[in-house]
Amino acid sequence: MRNVSTRKRAPNRARATAKLDAYELPLEIPLDPAKMKPNRFAGRVKVPHGGKRAGAGRKPAVETVERHTVTLFKSQADYLRTLDANLSKAIRALVERSR
Repeated sequence: MRNVSTRKRAPNRARATAKLDAYELPLEIPLDPAKMKPNRFAGRVKVPHGGKRAGAGRKPAVETVERHTVTLFKSQADYLRTLDANLSKAIRALVERSR
């Protein structure tokens, strides 16, 4: 009894490439610099990509932010979360109110 596989077999690569290689290409094509013409489009095209776009990137902050560690009681943290889900924003809002 023959073992029947459900996988598809890979195509025979030797037969596929034989059709493509029906003609021979030379390994090197000799070029005569005397017969060459200058590229008339060289230097005319301005490539629009690359470099910075005007207005791109992160905007500079009005004031720099410093990293500090604050230790709070759970009840204090819960109160701050009622002001804002982001604790840093809530603390900044309280500081602004007290000014």
